[in-house]
Amino acid sequence: MDNFFSRQANGGAVFMGRTLVQAHGNIGGYRNVFVKIVNSNKGALSYPTSGGIVKNPFPGRAKIYAGDFCEYTPNLDDTHGAEVKILKFYEAAKEAASTDVTIKIVRDGYRHIPFVGDNIMVGQKDFTTKAKAVSVTRVEKSTETGVDVWVLTLSEALGVTVKNGDILVEAAEVGASVLPMVTNPNSYADKDMDFLYDPSTSEDDYDGARYMFAPALAQQDTIIDLLAVGKLPPAVLALNKSRVKTWFNL
Repeated sequence: MDNFFSRQANGGAVFMGRTLVQAHGNIGGYRNVFVKIVNSNKGALSYPTSGGIVKNPFPGRAKIYAGDFCEYTPNLDDTHGAEVKILKFYEAAKEAASTDVTIKIVRDGYRHIPFVGDNIMVGQKDFTTKAKAVSVTRVEKSTETGVDVWVLTLSEALGVTVKNGDILVEAAEVGASVLPMVTNPNSYADKDMDFLYDPSTSEDDYDGARYMFAPALAQQDTIIDLLAVGKLPPAVLALNKSRVKTWFNL
């Protein structure tokens, strides 16, 4: 797999026929989270007229899953196109003290993959509450009592106790009191999607990949199966309008 991408990155090849390229690798699992409503007069998923560019792509090979929350912003003027932000979050696999500079999170093939340079914070009760955010300086694979985990080394301690099962989310920036990257989840990834290529790092970086897609809008008849999607940030759960247990609706 690595050799395949290395060859692709080198470029400069010409072949005047057709080429069948095969490669294999393992990025994560698969899940089906949308509840199909029988006899519904509306389509289960609706989409905006046009998609947007992903503003916070993964810096390496990773994936998002069906039902992942997104913040879709349409083009507001002639100079800014539509944007999509992915709500990345992680579940603590072991309690960490307020002074710890390492934290262990769940690694099971159905969670977002952390990377060096990520900004993270403890998920708050709502999307307007600010908290301390730090950056990830090291990511290692490990096990904790026989369970696969990621061990994250942080730029500094989060300053609060992180309990086993607590949710951390991507922050907009590093700071003592900042907001998460996503503050208005209003759409979903409609399917599992892979991020295979290194993304562009700026508007002037034309060598990196730019990811664009149209998320499914959060409509009245868009329902998520909480048992399939797994544990969610508390701010997301606070938005649940469904009166059916184990279902989620924005």
